[in-house]
Amino acid sequence: VKGDFPEDLVALHNFEGGYCGVSKVENNSINLCYITNFKSFKRFKDITEFQQNVIFKNKYLNDIFKNSTPVFEQPLTISQISFDDKKPVENHIMMCGDTAALIHPLCGNGMSMAFRSAQIASGLIVRFCNSEISDRETLEKQYLREWNTAFKSRLKTGHIVAKLFNQPQISEVMMQGLKWFPGILPHIVKRTHGKLMKLK
Repeated sequence: VKGDFPEDLVALHNFEGGYCGVSKVENNSINLCYITNFKSFKRFKDITEFQQNVIFKNKYLNDIFKNSTPVFEQPLTISQISFDDKKPVENHIMMCGDTAALIHPLCGNGMSMAFRSAQIASGLIVRFCNSEISDRETLEKQYLREWNTAFKSRLKTGHIVAKLFNQPQISEVMMQGLKWFPGILPHIVKRTHGKLMKLK
């Protein structure tokens, strides 16, 4: 959308059954993106009705939507996203990025996870091709070990945060707690973002 929004702010607002992220992006546009569960959405006939009856109950989101202009004629949507556990190695294929696992958008960092998993896989494949790793089974097991070390804890934290954020009463208490103890937030972010990648 187009409108006024601070360039140095990433906002995250919740509503019944979901949450919405707001941030300034290229071309002086604002990325306004929300995710909701099917149970909450199916009660309404379309996106407009859902927004009117659910999202706009959040006064901050109501203000952002009312005071901005859509860039696209119709909202861009995707559906049936699953955050269930996946296998980093399946049918002898080493999965990278979202094919290995989806991290909840409110935790961010999905693209860096894709880069990091590709870095792990490519490094091991080079070692396999150079006969430093003896066989395919060893290659797959090593990838699984390194993938779990890099991502398993982050994904678990993401699932917990998303679950709590989707419960309005609990998330309200959490947000108040973070206002009183702002030093906690960097630790939560750190738990979902891992370490800086190093070039090898």
